[in-house]
Amino acid sequence: MNLLAAASVPIWILGVWVVVCGLYDLVRRRLPNKLTLGAHLAALAAYAVIGEGWLGLTFMSALAGWALALAMTMPGYVFKKLGAGDVKLFAAMGLLGGVDAVLITFVVAGLLSGVTVILWLTAYRWSFLLVRLGISLAGVPEPKGRFLPFGAALAAGFLVALFAVASGFSLSLRG
Repeated sequence: MNLLAAASVPIWILGVWVVVCGLYDLVRRRLPNKLTLGAHLAALAAYAVIGEGWLGLTFMSALAGWALALAMTMPGYVFKKLGAGDVKLFAAMGLLGGVDAVLITFVVAGLLSGVTVILWLTAYRWSFLLVRLGISLAGVPEPKGRFLPFGAALAAGFLVALFAVASGFSLSLRG
């Protein structure tokens, strides 16, 4: 069966939400509370009304994902490497997807961010040589501070996690 056809409506809705979050972070360099805390409210409403999450998780599984997401991002926020929107977005992803989604999202986002940073630093440091070769990189800003919109990388990672959920993938060691 085609994976896209097998994906449920909640997965599609979450996919659209996360793409909107990622694009908003890329363009505006911020994540509004309407998107991040709104997802928290939507997830909690599902648990209150139907007794399970959007992806069929129990409340305790979602709470574990939420707590893990906060534990993984709060140090970055405290040391001013992540914005509050990134932390709230990742916590919402944890509440919606549980521990498996948090782990998949974080690994993919970390790898994507790492590759982006390496390419950015390389382009910035070698720009003088490229200019001599006639290649203009006038648009490459100096990479300092929080220069990478991590919410966009988290969005890409959560999309991978959603496809993993749709295909039945689980990190659980239970038989």
